[in-house]
Amino acid sequence: MKVQIIPDIKIDNTRVVGFIENTHFYRNLINRFSVNKEYVVMDEQYITSYEILITKENISFFLDYDDRIAANIETELNICWKNATFKPIQKPTLVLGETKELELTEHYFLSLKTDLRGEFPLSNILESQNILKDNEQILIRLEFKPISPTWHREIEEHIKNFKKGKVASKNVFSIYDIGVKVAEIAVDTVYSAIDFASSLIVDEKAERETIANNKYAKLLRNGLSSSTQEKSKYNAYNASFIITINSCRSDLLFRNMERSFNSMEGDNSFKLVNQSNYRNILCSKEIAQIMQMPTKAYQDVYRINNIDNREIDIPNELQNGRVSLGTATKNGRVIHARWPTNKNIKALPKILVGPQNAGKTTKTVRYAVENHKAGDSVIVIDYIQNNELASEIEKHIPENERITIDMSDRDNIFAMAYTEATKMLNEHSNSWERLEVANLLSSQIEYLINSVTDKATGELTAPMLRYLYAAAMVVFIHPGKTINDVFQVLRRWQIRNEYIRLARYSNCFDADDDIFYDLDELHQRDSEGKITGTKENLIIGIINRITMINKNIYLKAMLKAPIDENIDFIRFIEEGKSILIKIPQRKFPDVKIRDTLATYFLSRIWLAVQLRKQNLDVRLAHLIIDEVHQIPTCSSFIKEYINEFRRHRLGTFFTVHYLKQFRSLLEAVKSGGVSYMLLAGVEKENLKMLEQEILPFTIQEGLSLKPYHSLNVINYGNQYSKFISKLPKPI
Repeated sequence: MKVQIIPDIKIDNTRVVGFIENTHFYRNLINRFSVNKEYVVMDEQYITSYEILITKENISFFLDYDDRIAANIETELNICWKNATFKPIQKPTLVLGETKELELTEHYFLSLKTDLRGEFPLSNILESQNILKDNEQILIRLEFKPISPTWHREIEEHIKNFKKGKVASKNVFSIYDIGVKVAEIAVDTVYSAIDFASSLIVDEKAERETIANNKYAKLLRNGLSSSTQEKSKYNAYNASFIITINSCRSDLLFRNMERSFNSMEGDNSFKLVNQSNYRNILCSKEIAQIMQMPTKAYQDVYRINNIDNREIDIPNELQNGRVSLGTATKNGRVIHARWPTNKNIKALPKILVGPQNAGKTTKTVRYAVENHKAGDSVIVIDYIQNNELASEIEKHIPENERITIDMSDRDNIFAMAYTEATKMLNEHSNSWERLEVANLLSSQIEYLINSVTDKATGELTAPMLRYLYAAAMVVFIHPGKTINDVFQVLRRWQIRNEYIRLARYSNCFDADDDIFYDLDELHQRDSEGKITGTKENLIIGIINRITMINKNIYLKAMLKAPIDENIDFIRFIEEGKSILIKIPQRKFPDVKIRDTLATYFLSRIWLAVQLRKQNLDVRLAHLIIDEVHQIPTCSSFIKEYINEFRRHRLGTFFTVHYLKQFRSLLEAVKSGGVSYMLLAGVEKENLKMLEQEILPFTIQEGLSLKPYHSLNVINYGNQYSKFISKLPKPI
C-alpha cells in the first residue's frame, strides 16, 4: 500500500517518534517461516519506505508499507498527523537517473544528532528546490525494516567498551551480524544466537586505526552525546538511503544532498557511496528526525503540495441538500458540502465576503439557480451598474419560471403600489379589515419617504410623519389605491377634503379620531375660514421628497401608472417563480433614487411574505442583495426586521467586499444566526472582525486560502461547521 502524505497548514511533528515506535512490527525467525506443499519459505521482515520527491514545481511525500499491516499503519498515521491527508497512490514513484546511497561513516552504535525541536535535515533538503531547473528531479527513498528489540544489549556492550577506551570499527561484526547471515540459509539452530548474543569479535588492527582517528579521539576526550547514550532506549531498524537524481548536474545535486543530511552530524554522520555494503542501523528517533513533515513556515516558502486547511468532518446535515456550498476533502476523499434542506435553517441569513474576481458572482449565480431548481423562490434586487448579476441568473432560469422587472423599461412602467395588500379589500370588507390594511401600508410609506434624504430635503420631523400617517390611513382603507394617492391627499386640499369625507362615512374611525384633526391642520384658510390651500410649511420635508422623486421621469411615471393586479408577489413566490428586479445605474444615477426603489421593493416583498397564511408550510424565498451598504435606508429596513424574516420564510443572501460596509446592520445579521463564506483574497480586516467566529482556523489561514476557495462558517441549526472548500464550478 502506498499513500501520498499531504501536510495540513498546522501540521506538527511531535508524534513522529511514537509513530515509528508503534509500527515496529518485528517478527522472529520462527514466525517468518511458512510451509508450502513443496518447499519451506522464510518471509522477509516487513519493509516500510519513506520517499521525498523534489521538483521545481512541488515537493511530495510518500509512505509505502506492506498490505498486511496497512490497518495498523493507517491508524498510527491518523494519530501522528491527524489533519493531514493520506492519498492512495496506484503507480509507483518513478525517477529515472543516477542512483547513489547514503551510508553511516561510523559504527551504527554511534548516533546521528537528534533534536525534534529543529526541522533538520528537512529544512536543508527543501532548500534544494531553489536550485532545481525545469524537469530536474530528486527522489530520496528511505527503506527500513525492524530488527530484534533485544538489539539494545549489543549497543550497551559497545558503550561499555567505549568507556574502557575501545571504539568499535564498522568492520567489526557482532555475533548478531553473523547469526543473521547464517539465518539467511535457514539454519534454525542459531536462532538464540541471533537475538541474544552481545559479545564482540574484535579486530585489534582495526581498533587501533579507529582510535587513531581524530573523530574518535575527540569522542574519547569529550564523551558520547546524549543522542548516542539514549539510542538503545528506542526500537531499531535496518535502513537503506537511496537517492536518485535526474539531471545533467547530478554531481552538484548529490553533494547538496550529502550536505543536507549531514545537518544531522553528531557522533555519527553520512557519506555518499555508489552502493552501501554496511548495515545502517538507526533507532526510531533518528528515523523520526528524517521523516518530519514541513510545517507552515516552510510551506509558505517552498512549493509544497499541502492542504491549506485542517480537514474537518462535515456533518451529514451539510451533505444531503441540493444547493452546493463547494467541495472539501477528508483523508483524500472528496466531500460535496451542501446547504441544509430544513426550511427553518435555509431561511437564516448568509454573507459572502470577497474581493473582485474572487468568485463572488459565480457563487451567487449558482446559489440562486440551484435554489430555484430546488423549488424555492429567488428574489434579486440588483441596483449595481448594469445589473450583470440579475442578467446572469436570468440566463439559467426558463422564461416561464421567472419574473423580470426592469425599472428602465418605458413600455412596461411599474406602478408604485402595494397590490398584494390593496387587492385584499373589496366592497364587502369590514371596517377592521380596512384598518388592518391601511395600518400595514402606512408603515411601508414611511420607510419609502425616509429613503429619499439629502441636505436639500431637510429633516423629516415627528409632526410630518404624523401627517403622512393620517393621509395613508384615509387612502388605504379603500381598495386599489397607490402611493401617489397619499401624496395627493397631502398636497391638494380638494382631494384631502374628499378623503376626509369618505373616511368619516366609512365607519372605520371615530368622529373625533386624531387623523381628522391632523389632516385639518394642513388646510390653509382665509380670514373667513374658507379653505384656500395647503400649509406646505408643515410638511415641507415630505414635499421636498415628493419633488425629488418626481424629478426622475421613471419614478414620476411609476407614481401615475395604473395598478396591474397581475403583479402579485405573493402569487409569484408561492408558484416558485424567481423575481429579478433590475434598477440599472445608467438610468438611475442618483444613489438616493436607487435606495428609494430598493426600499420600495423590499418593503413590498416583506409585506407580501407576512400576508401569507400558515407560514411554517409556505414556500421559502431567498432575497439576494449585493453591496447593501450602498442603499442605507434599505439597510436600515433589513436591520429592523431581519430577526422576523426567518419566521415568514424569507432568507437573505448578502455579498460584500468588506464586512465593515455593513456598519450597524452587521450586529443585527449576526443575531439572526448568520453563516459566512469568506473567499480567497479576503482582506485581513474582515478576518479580524470574525476572529472568534472562524476558530479553530486562524487569520493567517484565512489569508492563505488558495484561489477560488472559501473559509466557511455555516449554521446548520444552532450549531456551526467550520471548513474550507473549493468553490463550485460555474453553472
